[in-house]
Amino acid sequence: MFKSIFSKYFTLTAVLLLVAIVVLGALQLFFFNSYWMRDKEETLSENAEQIAYHAANLVVQDSNDTSVYYLSVRSVQPLVNLMAGGLETQILITDTTGSLLVTSRDASVSQTALPQTVIDQINDSYFAVGTMDDFFETKQYAAATPIVVPGNVCVGYVIVAMPADGLMRYMQANLRTYLISALVVLLIFSVVIYLVTYRMVKPLREMAAATRRFAEGDFSVRIRVRGRDEVAELGEALNNMAISLSATENMSRSFVANISHELKTPMTTIGGFVDGILDGTIPLEKQNYYLQIVSDEVKRLSRLVKSMLNLSRIDNGSLKINPVTFDLTDAICSAILSFEPRIVEKHVDVQGLAECERVNVTGDYDLIGQVVYNLLDNAVKFVNENGTITVGITRQEHRIYCSIRNTGVGLSPEEMPRVFERFYKTDRSRSLDKTGVGLGLYIVKMIINLHHGEIFVRSLQNEYCEFIFWLPDGSAPPDHTARRSIGGKSQKG
Repeated sequence: MFKSIFSKYFTLTAVLLLVAIVVLGALQLFFFNSYWMRDKEETLSENAEQIAYHAANLVVQDSNDTSVYYLSVRSVQPLVNLMAGGLETQILITDTTGSLLVTSRDASVSQTALPQTVIDQINDSYFAVGTMDDFFETKQYAAATPIVVPGNVCVGYVIVAMPADGLMRYMQANLRTYLISALVVLLIFSVVIYLVTYRMVKPLREMAAATRRFAEGDFSVRIRVRGRDEVAELGEALNNMAISLSATENMSRSFVANISHELKTPMTTIGGFVDGILDGTIPLEKQNYYLQIVSDEVKRLSRLVKSMLNLSRIDNGSLKINPVTFDLTDAICSAILSFEPRIVEKHVDVQGLAECERVNVTGDYDLIGQVVYNLLDNAVKFVNENGTITVGITRQEHRIYCSIRNTGVGLSPEEMPRVFERFYKTDRSRSLDKTGVGLGLYIVKMIINLHHGEIFVRSLQNEYCEFIFWLPDGSAPPDHTARRSIGGKSQKG
């Protein structure tokens, strides 16, 4: 059964408040009862001792036997009446056998003598709550003490008592007042808790509704962020996620459209030319020309599939590096040779190779080769006719820096922060680059990150664009067998 956070929180808070009220009431009753009992014991015992002291002064000594003492009822009765009226208590005086000698006017006893079991318990002081073995008709708070004359002779006992139902009446009245107050407090707090809980849960409900919209593909919904607490932070995070998902969705759609176009165009070209060769539409003397076009389109498809595979391996974390130490300058020279026909076609001047020092890097030879190839491919695509591509390699602070710079239209300040996003293509590149889908620089950045390096871009619009990356310095000597020379300080196309 579904139970909302609102109902859970409200129920839990209300139950805790109710438990707190019950515990507080129980503790109040317990401590009040303890205080009441202690107060009655002290008051009654003190009064009993005072009456015993005054009664001892009224004791009469037998004229014939000085060891015998008598309590004079005539002398003690006024004392008892006076003390009982002022204290609002029952006062009883007995002889040593427990027989009643004097009682106050309101005394309510059921026996004429104090039970022996009680007499045996009276030493210096005695306090009990009850009927004192049915001596009183009703339950009493009772304190008793012996009447002692000089020579430490006990001549009787004083009992001071008061009804025990006073505490019960007081506690009932107090409990009634407490319950009414607790009910009012519980009602007020329930309303407050309801409002506070509703206000706390309302943003969560809005977030739940927004996430359902996100799941349906609608990323235009935004959550209203209030305050600066954890819920507000969560709302802001969901808004940022929606923005990111929206951008990813747009890039994915663009990517699918580009991929569809990029796959359709070469496949249509390949299919058309192959069918033309097979059915004889293309004459024999032109077949090699069209087969070369087919070969180029197949290579283009191969590069596209390779980029897609690398992207998939990067996303699922399965792209691993196999580190070896190699000469980065050799790798760049080899990559530049593969672009020689395009460089010649655009009359591009390649500079800086002769000045590049031979340096070692430790990394995956194939992946670093792909980085260099992608950056050079990017430079060749966007270099202007009769322009310049400049390559630089330097060693600084245990890092190997490599820069590839081309003259041309460059990048605008708005485009530079986004060039490493996947599927991203600038407006200029859409007209200049007909074969890319916006994955090359993203893959380059991921590969550099895997090697614990860094890549960044510098550009001046309508003048140049330069990509610079660094890798950790390699320690092994270069492998000269991997070097391929391009010859000369520069190559003129």
